[in-house]
Amino acid sequence: MKYFSIVILTVLTLFVRAQDTTFNILLNSNVRTKEIRSIIKIDSSYYLLYSTVNYPPIGVGIGLIKLNNSFQMLDSSLYSNSSYYSVINSGKGFELNIIDTTLMVVGAIQFPNNQKQNGYIVKFNKDLDTIWTKQILHPDTAYADTAQTPWVGFRDVKITPEGNYLIVGNYNHHCQGGMDNSFIMKMDTAGNILWQKFLDPAIYQTYIINIEIDPIDSGFYFISDKFGFYLYKYDKNGNFLWSKKFHSDVKIPYVSKIKVIDNNIIIGTNYYIPPVIMNEGPIPRLYITSIDRTTQNINWTKKFNSISIWSLYLRQEVIDIEETPTGNLVIGSVGMTYKDSNFTGSHRAFLLMLNSNGDSLWSHYYTYQNDSIGLEDMQFNDMVVCDDGGILFGGSYYSYPLDPQFIRAWLVKTDSMGNAPGMFTVGIEENELVIKNVELKIFPNPTSENINLSMQESPKEELQLELYNIIGQLVLEQQLPAFEKEHTINIQHLQSGVYLVKLISENQVVYSGKIVKE
Repeated sequence: MKYFSIVILTVLTLFVRAQDTTFNILLNSNVRTKEIRSIIKIDSSYYLLYSTVNYPPIGVGIGLIKLNNSFQMLDSSLYSNSSYYSVINSGKGFELNIIDTTLMVVGAIQFPNNQKQNGYIVKFNKDLDTIWTKQILHPDTAYADTAQTPWVGFRDVKITPEGNYLIVGNYNHHCQGGMDNSFIMKMDTAGNILWQKFLDPAIYQTYIINIEIDPIDSGFYFISDKFGFYLYKYDKNGNFLWSKKFHSDVKIPYVSKIKVIDNNIIIGTNYYIPPVIMNEGPIPRLYITSIDRTTQNINWTKKFNSISIWSLYLRQEVIDIEETPTGNLVIGSVGMTYKDSNFTGSHRAFLLMLNSNGDSLWSHYYTYQNDSIGLEDMQFNDMVVCDDGGILFGGSYYSYPLDPQFIRAWLVKTDSMGNAPGMFTVGIEENELVIKNVELKIFPNPTSENINLSMQESPKEELQLELYNIIGQLVLEQQLPAFEKEHTINIQHLQSGVYLVKLISENQVVYSGKIVKE
């Protein structure tokens, strides 16, 4: 079945961009919650998996949006099943099968009153039509028929070299409590189960949310942290081969991402450091490891003490790793922002660029509007690298003071240096990430003639002011002398509309905001 989402179509066509530009947009809707959950790039097209939630009912469904290479929408589809309470996606759970050019979505179905949840799989063709669906019932069949709360959910799916599906999921033991056991399933293209492996909870962590295929031998990897972080390798038939401990720091469970690049396995996890302020509690931080897939030796490890890994919704899809066309690594995450060691209490999306040796090249965090501390929360869920080297990432945006009712899907396209509207630069100092930005007031806003710039501190270097229109064109450029805190800029010649304001210092964006010209 196929449904077209007219609301999404209307909104997206307002934000068309060329591929060599950047943007930062919201996908508004008439439902309480909409967020981008996963992104896939297929040749010159982009597929966005989104989820919707409304009250009532609790669940609306999952949907797909197809964009072309210029980020214009080609098609959209909303999938839901009226026989069930909701269709949800509980992890990345989105993958392309290049052999038959089909899309696989895995997640779960919840029933009324959250008393029951089955694993759920939907297979789409490239035109977003549903090919087949499949429910996976609770494996403890002796209990499932009479139990009140049998829960099953899928977290991730990967395509094997022969075109089959490798799926990782969770279930609650004997249908009691939360989903405390993990299992791995292999399925053919028609949805037939080839084998299932139920992982011993005495050895493996509660949630295994990310699984990665070995492109050489068709085996697979996953992370468990039951007794310290371990990388596990299994063959293509689900038989254990080896494990490698790579992380001994105090940590919280199931925040991990694996990416196989050439002969290296890149792993993103989290670790604890002491709290930034008293009584705040330990904050999970970013930890990147490279392991040789042949020798299992650790190539390098990097800790980033000032990037927290903290999902806005306490979920697990908070780290992604991709390779750029130049061989660098881009790390995407969501966490709490810090300035001058002060805890702000706001979630932000982060991008970090590393070279192949793990050395930091740059890092940014992103917000939809001005960097209003404590007023806006952003969720990062997934990203892809575009043909121009830029990054397209998605998640959700929420601002309680401005709009307490709606959570909106959020989509950002950066250039190859991570620059985009709403971007703030993070400097690298001895593996510490220290936010460096200019505290700036712009008034009046809206305005019809001039804007006044007022900085909290006098800049020690010359700044470059840039204004961009809604389609990304540079419309004004002006140099601001060093050691001057106040400036007046004439914008009388500009047409009415919304403009992006950037301040640049030493080739880094130190301020990004918006103004309205009446």
